[in-house]
Amino acid sequence: MKNKRLLQSLGFIDEKYVKEAEPKMKASSISPMKIFGRVACLVLVIALSLYLFIPFSTEGPNLTAYRDSEYFPLIETIADYRYQPSRYKNNFEVLTAGMSNLLGGLAKGDANADYDDSNAGSAPEATPDGSNGNGSYVEVTDNQVAGVVEADIIKRTDKYIFRLGRGTLKVYSIAKEETKRVADIEMPRLSDEHIKYDANAEMYLSSDGNTLTIIKRYSDASYNSKVGIISLDVSNIEDIKVKGEVSIDGSYSSSRMVDGKLLLISEYYFNSSKVEYDKPETYVPTVTKNGEKDCIRFEDIIFPETIGNTRYSVVALLDEDNLDVLGASALLNFNGAIYVSENNVYVARQYTETVDLSEESHGYYSIRKSDIAVLNYSGEALVNKGILTVDGSIKDQYSMDEKDGHLRVVTSTNDYGYSPDIDENEYIVSIIGEKNESVSLTVFKLDGCEKIAEVKDFAPEGEEAVSVRFDGDNAYVCTAVVVTFTDPVYFFDLSDYANITYTDTGVIEGFSTSLIQLGDGFLLGIGRENSVYNKVEVYEEIDGEVVSVDKYFFEGEYSTEYKSYLVNRDKDMFGFGVTYFYNEKTGDYEHMYILLAFNGYELVEVAKVRMDSYDVSRFRAVLIEDYLYITDDTQIKVVSLINE
Repeated sequence: MKNKRLLQSLGFIDEKYVKEAEPKMKASSISPMKIFGRVACLVLVIALSLYLFIPFSTEGPNLTAYRDSEYFPLIETIADYRYQPSRYKNNFEVLTAGMSNLLGGLAKGDANADYDDSNAGSAPEATPDGSNGNGSYVEVTDNQVAGVVEADIIKRTDKYIFRLGRGTLKVYSIAKEETKRVADIEMPRLSDEHIKYDANAEMYLSSDGNTLTIIKRYSDASYNSKVGIISLDVSNIEDIKVKGEVSIDGSYSSSRMVDGKLLLISEYYFNSSKVEYDKPETYVPTVTKNGEKDCIRFEDIIFPETIGNTRYSVVALLDEDNLDVLGASALLNFNGAIYVSENNVYVARQYTETVDLSEESHGYYSIRKSDIAVLNYSGEALVNKGILTVDGSIKDQYSMDEKDGHLRVVTSTNDYGYSPDIDENEYIVSIIGEKNESVSLTVFKLDGCEKIAEVKDFAPEGEEAVSVRFDGDNAYVCTAVVVTFTDPVYFFDLSDYANITYTDTGVIEGFSTSLIQLGDGFLLGIGRENSVYNKVEVYEEIDGEVVSVDKYFFEGEYSTEYKSYLVNRDKDMFGFGVTYFYNEKTGDYEHMYILLAFNGYELVEVAKVRMDSYDVSRFRAVLIEDYLYITDDTQIKVVSLINE
């Protein structure tokens, strides 16, 4: 009995202790929520580590499907441009670089950044006479190269002046005081023209005076930018007819007419986000004639290994008479200055070449450079002759000149370096050495594209080339620090490339935006004297020195469009338009056309004509016998110089 009770007590005690121990056991156990939380944290740490430290892929897109395309090398270059792999190894470097930029900031130059970058020359050679009712063609544009005619908004024959206005073509008789408008027609439209931009149109007149070729910008129904070439039969002024048309993708840049061949240069942009590699028309320019569109062939496309934008310069060679396309080339990423000689087209691209100094310093050095593509058009097609590379940027077409198989180039140079100095408290960007801005002259031998001579950094540091003119074996370069209005003009003797010599005027007031050869050793410049006055100045080269002969001062704003100037070297006359010219007699601000003559000693004001229009860039004037014919977009004024 006692034993039985003892066993029951022991059992009761065990149950009692078990029940008392249960809460303690529950209190020391881990809940499922905590387990889940800890697992989630671990997963997050692993994911963050993977995000921060897994290396970025350096593989570009898979292009094997397009390997059989004739444009495959171009496709690879475009794909590399679109892909643009990160310069960081992983996201950790991205974040730390971002923190560094917040503390100090270091803007490193793009190795392919483009600088989007007109101006006088030799008198043109006589153009063959025509024998039709319009009279003989007479050149009025002061072309840079003799025989290489540039488009303009004014052309003429012995009997008529043709003038493009904004949306109209006007024809005036040449009859002194009896001059009148004999034709006024609306600008012809292209067959696919949807939006017109007639104010930007230019034209050519054939040597027989019978054909007028108009070049204009427009947009088609899909809002694509186009260049239209319209050929007009103007042999009968009272019945002007359209002969034909051609359109090319892009926006109008420039053109030339040489011996019945039209060179047209346009700029074509394609949207890289809409490229379809199996459809070349989405990334290759096209030429359209009679409704048929053809992509430019791959062998006629020029492009660098690495591109910085998706813009082409398109050069097309056409027959003036029937607008047949003889050849077309597309230059991707070449969007700088354009120069045309008697045989070649030169198209420049400007970029910055960046060189890393060392991994330890994280610094870099940048040099501004230019590539110049050379296309020969002397035959019946365009032929790629190679690429020239020069330090510096090229201002415009007048900064290049071809003579006897050599290309001479003037550039504004710019090179600089950056290096970060880092310590515990701050992030500092320091410039390595001094920023170097100056001007250089380089000579290339075209046979072999070889650099044979160079005059580096001849201008004072900080100056740039403001205007350049080549004249045979001589060259004139005006440099300036524009904000300080200082104006050295340099004279170069290029007769011996092994021994190039130069001299300058020294520092004088102002600077010239255009330089014009007058002959007999005289040079004329138009530009700024100071912040108030503009000037026309004549220089003379005497015994190896350049000296200022005389200045004509005026107020207001003048046109910097070179084609708007009248240059008559037979009479040493120079004409230009000024807007908001202050008239001391009336006390009013007026729009004027001014004609000056240089008599060998001083500049003399020959005529000053008030104009109704204020857009001086569209003023044009021609000097015929002793009469000055001045036009704007709506009218013509004729002034006799006999009693002036």
